[in-house]
Amino acid sequence: MIKGERIRFGVVNRHVAFAGVLAVTTALCSVYPVGQVRAQEASLPADFSEKFQAVQNFNIPAQALTDALVAFGQQSGIQVTVDGDVAQGISAPAVQGEMVTEEALRRLLSGSGLFYAVSRSTVAIERIVDGKDGATLLDPVMVEGRIQTATGPVDGYVATRSATGTKTDTPLIETPQSISVVTRDQVEIQQAQSITQSLRYTSGVAAEIRGSASRYDIPYIRGFGSPSDPIQYQDGLSMLRGPGYAIAQSDTYGVERIEVLKGPSSTTYGSAMPGGLVNSVTKRPTEDARGEVEFLVGSHDRYQAAVDVSGPVTDDGSVLYRFVGLGRDSETQVVNTEEQRIYVAPSVTWKPTDDTSLTILTHYQRDPEGGYYGILPTVGSLLTSPAGQIARDFNDGDPAFSDFDREQFSVGYELEHQISDTWTMRHNLRYLSVDVMTKDIATSSLAADNHTINRYALTTDEQTSGVTSDLQAQADFDTGSVAHTALMGFDYKYSDSSQVRLYGASAPSIDYLNPVYGVATSVSLSPFIDQDQTISQSGLYVQDQLDIDNWNFLLGGRVDHVRTVTDNNRTNTRQTQNDTAFSWKAGTVYNFDNDVAPYASYATSYLPVSGTDYLSNALDPTTAKQYELGVKYEPQSFDALFTMAYFDIVQKDVVATKSPTQKYQTGEVHSKGVEFEAKVALTAQTNVIGNVTFTDAEVTESVGYDVGDAPIAIPDVTASLWLDHSFDRGLMDGLTVGGGVRYVGESVGGYSPNAFTAGATRLDVPDYTLFDAMMRYDLGALDSRLEKVTAQMNVTNLADETYVTCLSNNFCNYGNGRTIYVSLKYAW
Repeated sequence: MIKGERIRFGVVNRHVAFAGVLAVTTALCSVYPVGQVRAQEASLPADFSEKFQAVQNFNIPAQALTDALVAFGQQSGIQVTVDGDVAQGISAPAVQGEMVTEEALRRLLSGSGLFYAVSRSTVAIERIVDGKDGATLLDPVMVEGRIQTATGPVDGYVATRSATGTKTDTPLIETPQSISVVTRDQVEIQQAQSITQSLRYTSGVAAEIRGSASRYDIPYIRGFGSPSDPIQYQDGLSMLRGPGYAIAQSDTYGVERIEVLKGPSSTTYGSAMPGGLVNSVTKRPTEDARGEVEFLVGSHDRYQAAVDVSGPVTDDGSVLYRFVGLGRDSETQVVNTEEQRIYVAPSVTWKPTDDTSLTILTHYQRDPEGGYYGILPTVGSLLTSPAGQIARDFNDGDPAFSDFDREQFSVGYELEHQISDTWTMRHNLRYLSVDVMTKDIATSSLAADNHTINRYALTTDEQTSGVTSDLQAQADFDTGSVAHTALMGFDYKYSDSSQVRLYGASAPSIDYLNPVYGVATSVSLSPFIDQDQTISQSGLYVQDQLDIDNWNFLLGGRVDHVRTVTDNNRTNTRQTQNDTAFSWKAGTVYNFDNDVAPYASYATSYLPVSGTDYLSNALDPTTAKQYELGVKYEPQSFDALFTMAYFDIVQKDVVATKSPTQKYQTGEVHSKGVEFEAKVALTAQTNVIGNVTFTDAEVTESVGYDVGDAPIAIPDVTASLWLDHSFDRGLMDGLTVGGGVRYVGESVGGYSPNAFTAGATRLDVPDYTLFDAMMRYDLGALDSRLEKVTAQMNVTNLADETYVTCLSNNFCNYGNGRTIYVSLKYAW
């Protein structure tokens, strides 16, 4: 059994599934009086028979039968399935007190006209139908359900397990740190088209800090963020990136879940941002044969096709496969810009024995176009211009001097071998390469007439490749009354990057009131950067998770060594920097019997900084520490997870710049706040996602005028609420409707003219509120021949609100306007 296993239920193919291992069975069973177990079922698993005949304490109020069976499944641990049509309009009486589990089920069905049949480890609730030769038969039963794992799929939106925080498969309620999980079902219901968009309804996250730009995913977390710092992980391994624009991007169609680990995480992952990281979990081969084909069209001439097929290769299921593919062609809300993508991700799992598994994960992605990635002047976008405002579809670039091409490829494996009941070995490895070429003209300043934009030109040619490896030994053992999950590991990552940049300070200007394109046919460029860089990081870590009665403790420590070698090919000079850091974490959780779990934790992190200060001394890594107090609630009577957390993070040795040659490592940022997040299945048909975050982030030490202000692009408040409901009866049978609201509070957008001269003026970015909506229809409700076909429509920013994001003066962007996507999916 998985450590800390808790039985869940979910809605699968319009059947209510409770507490069970993934199974597909078809039962044609003779009906016996309620409560009678058939003789041919004497071979039922012993643990199931014990549960079915055990005396338990039940507390199930009178309610709809489907909801009563939900409570029964949770309280008994018995897998029960019932078709929504069978139980439609039927109520169940209250069942309370100590009694045999079977007796409790009989009482729930009393007077309903329904019967239960037992097959293998499943109880099926069915109606009577007439069979051949007068026999009474039950309808075929499709039983589906699954126990959650840290990397597997989740039915619905409520994930209960993760390995992102501990590198072991651990229940979230036993993890003394805040982790938000965006499941595959949530991504699909909201039609998120990027990792960034997937995090719109996640607490503690400022997701779209670059407005409508979609080329990279760079969310800010808990008051910290930077486009140049690492935050993206996939399958627990760092997504290597170059020092410039060679940044890989994960496609949401290829991921099973997206997890946000909040706060410092160097003890687990090495160099890391203080606010947290984002870990995408890749889709893996499945034991059951399945597949889907989806076509999507939408705003800005968006056309997209995707396929996902998986299943066993061999009869014994020892070899499994999966193939995920996607093609996209789209314009954007900005004129003369496009998005294009080709994505394929084949994978194979081999299980030669029950104790050994090897999964090979690969992907190839080509983005011939990366959409709009320009910037706008502050005056005319954020601030009112006397000449008139900049149009939301305005492009500050020029198609005559514009190009983007990214090609990325990865191949790796996850190997696990259980040596004994105590020891398990794992090795995860990935090779990743990213090649990026860009060519752009962009805003440098606004002329005195307030409508002519002065522009610069930039071209880049960058390549990054490298390997990430994580070797782990896990020991599960007891010392007296203490259960241990001990982890020892060595991880290593190496990247080799090169970049060549050409820069032109003067490119043809453009009038945003009357833009003329195609004029930048000849631009003078000069060498700007020509460098090669290698980075190697090795880390040795230990961790122990201790379970003592209702207590869970977590202790961990890690030592890292980072070596950075930078060759400046323009000056024929080499800079070598060696950094060593120690990080540690500690936390505790107490699990009350009422499913409430308060926790406390402390964690540290470090982040290497390249370059030298104003005295030509090598810059030290920045360091951070966090105190976190919180409480989690995972009720057993219904499917939900509530989390509330208070965090207090201090980052020291922050680098502040007075000029290109004057860097001071004396800065400090202090961020504290409160987060609340809830994911709830109110009923088998109704889901709610809600969150609110209050962030008090402040630059407490700096050589600039930003002291006392919040860091740039950090909103003081974010909040969101999402609700969807699936109808399963009447005229609206097969229809799912949903909607949400997102609020992003005020933030600092930079300083004018800059933060390091007298008279600098802070730029305040106003708050905004956006509304989203969706509708999905199961066409099988119209015709059984279309049972596996669904049509869906999503609308984001329903009111077409115009809003602005800024990362500095003359570095602003408009957010996405109203966007509509319509998709048609066939799944089998």
